[in-house]
Amino acid sequence: MATRLITNDTQLRRYLPNAFATAKGETPFFDRVLPWLQTAERWLFTRFVGDDFADTFLTLDEDEPVRVTAACVVAHEAMRNAVPNLDLVLTPNGFGIVSNQNVAPASRDRVARLIASLEASRDDCIEQLVTYLFRITEWYDTTIRHWFTATLFPFIDLANLCGCTDHRWANYLGLRTKAIDIEQRIAEEYVSPEQLAVFRDEVFAMSWDFSLTQRNHAQVIERLRSVVVAALQGNALNVPSLRDIVDFMRKHDEQFPEFRRSATYKLFEPPIFENKKKASGYFF
Repeated sequence: MATRLITNDTQLRRYLPNAFATAKGETPFFDRVLPWLQTAERWLFTRFVGDDFADTFLTLDEDEPVRVTAACVVAHEAMRNAVPNLDLVLTPNGFGIVSNQNVAPASRDRVARLIASLEASRDDCIEQLVTYLFRITEWYDTTIRHWFTATLFPFIDLANLCGCTDHRWANYLGLRTKAIDIEQRIAEEYVSPEQLAVFRDEVFAMSWDFSLTQRNHAQVIERLRSVVVAALQGNALNVPSLRDIVDFMRKHDEQFPEFRRSATYKLFEPPIFENKKKASGYFF
């Protein structure tokens, strides 16, 4: 299976500038890591780009920031997985693959640090890639986009908000699942599933153009995100804060029509008792 983003040694080295040049007669660096490049590229399109947007994505110019960032994700993910299977030599000037018996491979600790560095670089690129993708209209209609906006936290900075600075993508996946469960409880008991769906779609707009989101919506979204992060950190659900949010939304219900029309809204609007003479419980 041929690769489509990084197709030759020159392109690969663009994203891994610290790799040694291949000596004459040696197998090119690209050929050595090709199996991992293929796997990493398949992962990229499945997880981030989406097969329904892949063909359009590949028509973008190679120098487009979103495509450059995608290729960077592939390169670092491929090397992260390839490193344990390669005999590497590491020097202050870069890394190379051991090709003779006279050069000792790098120590386990140095290889571990290299893998950790590749993962961190990959995660930084993932964060940037998702930001770029959200601004592409064609991608916005894909199933992948719906996956990211199934929570109030479509970016991997959720890991940072919860105090996880290493393995950010891996931690994001675990935290995202928990966040969705917490958000669902909040929706059913306080803000309504209908209004939460609107908030989830608006989160990205807030991240790059605050004017695209109503001011009152932005305030509620930020407070909800704070409640969810606190719960993810092991704290009890902040019920007083959630009640304040509901009270605020009810006072401005014309700006929260989904909430106003929801069954959840009725939980905070008990029927008014009317004293009637014919009623058995009538009193003077």
